[in-house]
Amino acid sequence: MALIKQQPFNLDGRKELGKLEMTKEVVVTLMGMGTLALFAFGFFFAALYTLFTGEVGFNFDFTSGSTILISVALIIGTFVLHELIHGLFMSIYGGKPRYGAGIAHYILPYLYTTTKTRFLRNQFIAIAIAPLVVISLVGIGLMAALPSIAHLIFIPLVLNASGAVGDLWVTRNVLRYPKHVLLEDRKTGLIIYGKETDKTMNITTAGFGTRFSKVFILCFFAVGILMCIAPIALDILGVASFTIGPANSIYTIFEFHSSEAGFGISLFPLSMLAISVIAGLIYAIIMTGKPGVSARENHKKSDGKNHKNDFVGLSMGIGLALGAGIGVAMDNIGAGMGVGIVLGVAIMEAKAKKVR
Repeated sequence: MALIKQQPFNLDGRKELGKLEMTKEVVVTLMGMGTLALFAFGFFFAALYTLFTGEVGFNFDFTSGSTILISVALIIGTFVLHELIHGLFMSIYGGKPRYGAGIAHYILPYLYTTTKTRFLRNQFIAIAIAPLVVISLVGIGLMAALPSIAHLIFIPLVLNASGAVGDLWVTRNVLRYPKHVLLEDRKTGLIIYGKETDKTMNITTAGFGTRFSKVFILCFFAVGILMCIAPIALDILGVASFTIGPANSIYTIFEFHSSEAGFGISLFPLSMLAISVIAGLIYAIIMTGKPGVSARENHKKSDGKNHKNDFVGLSMGIGLALGAGIGVAMDNIGAGMGVGIVLGVAIMEAKAKKVR
């Protein structure tokens, strides 16, 4: 692969358009994104595992010392490979990568790859998403070609993809800037330079929780309501049986069976939760951090409203999460969701009284 020889970009006639700093708020938000992504990508790669191997569950035999060593080596090797791929693409675009490790705000341990070279927007995006794309494609290919070792590849793939969710979020925000901007990657953040005529915009993690909660709740209830209405239509149409997702597996979402005595349905809350988490995560990554002109003025005007919306979304999210657990324990997801709504409202009311 040929290296692209380019002259270093200078900042003559350019100004700082925005920056992303690894503040404590950003670190905590990225940890939240990564945790949700762990669940979402776990569901995705587990589905591929089932497709390639025909097995629904996993058989991890950790009684063998060699198996444990291989698993640990694969995980550590994947993390290192992730950074090396960042560095490779930096080199392709003329940079000299430097590697290191750290702990952000004593909360989040991380490996990093950085360089003093500034890159154009599209070059930076290629550098950012390359490890996710390369490792995922190679891993999926290995799972398909060698099903016998798919269980060993599964965990590194999930950890790599969930760890790259921050790269995806930064990429989404960088795409909002013109393609002529220059990006300077630093150990503790990112600085974006543009033309004097470009508008100044900042990247922020504000609103991630609210946006995720809104779509998560909407998707969960929409799927639930649809699954409750669908049996009536299926029965009227004379359908004997209908299943969404692989039958009799952890990926089954909905089952319908009809007989002379009537019809019955089965809902699978974990699959519904997985779909809702994936939808909420995608929406939140796409929408969170959308830069705005005069953001400081707009923030002052909407600060109170945003805090209220954040708390409403958080309260309902906590209530529904607890309700889902209760529903699974009771084997009655409807009752569980009802309890979840009540808990969410109770949390909001308790907070409101405390504020007053």
